[in-house]
Amino acid sequence: MEFAQIAAHVTDFLQNHLLISTAALVVVVYLFYRSPKESFKILVIVAILVIAGYFLLLLGSSTETGLSDEKEMINKSKKSLDE
Repeated sequence: MEFAQIAAHVTDFLQNHLLISTAALVVVVYLFYRSPKESFKILVIVAILVIAGYFLLLLGSSTETGLSDEKEMINKSKKSLDE
């Protein structure tokens, strides 16, 4: 999954669920108003987790391609042994 697809999904969610998006924005603004230092720490931690999750998705998609190629090679080897 590419970054543009993820951004499109997030944008689509925000546009289709306006009430949830507005409520989340109000909560975030309130938390930053109440304790900006703690909120900034949480924001940095969430950003790091999102980046790590994105890299894990990239890693997962690359291994999926390798596994499908490996299965194809195994099937070709079995067919050549049968002949």
